[in-house]
Amino acid sequence: MPRRLGVGALLAVAVLWLPGQAVSADPTVTISGRAYAFNHMDTYLAGATIRVRELPRLSATTDANGDYSLKVPDEVNITPYIEPPPGYHQIDLQTFHTRGEPIRNANFQTPGDAEYNGLAALLSVPLGPDGRPEECVIVTTASARNVRGVNYETFHERTPHGVPGATAHAEPALPQPVYFNESVIPDRTETATSEDGGIIWTGVPAGTYRVTTESAANRFASFLASCEPGRIVNANPPWGAYELTGKEKPLAAGTVAGGIVGVGHGLRQRGQVVIVATRTVERLRAKFVLRQGNRVVRRQEGTLDGFDRTKIRDVAHSGATERITVSLTDAAGDTIKRRFLLSDREE
Repeated sequence: MPRRLGVGALLAVAVLWLPGQAVSADPTVTISGRAYAFNHMDTYLAGATIRVRELPRLSATTDANGDYSLKVPDEVNITPYIEPPPGYHQIDLQTFHTRGEPIRNANFQTPGDAEYNGLAALLSVPLGPDGRPEECVIVTTASARNVRGVNYETFHERTPHGVPGATAHAEPALPQPVYFNESVIPDRTETATSEDGGIIWTGVPAGTYRVTTESAANRFASFLASCEPGRIVNANPPWGAYELTGKEKPLAAGTVAGGIVGVGHGLRQRGQVVIVATRTVERLRAKFVLRQGNRVVRRQEGTLDGFDRTKIRDVAHSGATERITVSLTDAAGDTIKRRFLLSDREE
């Protein structure tokens, strides 16, 4: 007979994937890229240490060309950052969610002392005793499609690679950003991106921000910036606000910074209960659909933020539901879907 589980035991039930659902055979994926000097693309940073905020034990060292490669767990949120050599300043990249594919060309565009101090003075950024911003800074570039999916040399040749005429906003809301002019200088008189493509916010409070860039003529991917006091988050090309062409969708690693931790279910006196455990670092909309065969037996929607356990009761249905589809949507409107089989265990 079917085993009837208490709610507290539901998450111990094994999770089964529907046929066709992509599952990485390797529990790790690789993130790689190059570290180079901001505004000096032919100056590579050798001997820099690349780390991940969420996984402090992991690290990699850049080689003579500034290149690094680091294995990280699959299906987790990661925020890479660089500990550069003397004369340069630490920056973070955007927050990724690993989804079974390598993350390539996650480059670090690292400011040297002169550029760092000059930009801080030009933008009137308050600095603490350690020389870091008192709050957070978010930087990105509205970058052209032709610098994505190419090697570094081609990327360099196609610079400047900005898309002019784009504007950006964040969720939760931030004041209007400052746009860089064609001379790669932040210019408060600019109302949209120039051919440089640069966009910057200063004085950003701690939190996570989904940044969306748009224009009348172009579409761009969004990204998530994870802010803490002292951080400079530079979501630089070919990630960050990269251009999308045709019906192209954003790369999965840059959308929906969260995932499903586990799915469990059991039969109770009033019907079946399904619990979906999720972990996110940004506020997401969630939709849960229970099905038996082709028939939908329950729909439920909600909002997720942090670690959540969502309980779905199928009180109208006497038999066991066969599967559940979970959809998670970020503030930019990008969605990931996961489908799970539900099976009762025999005693």
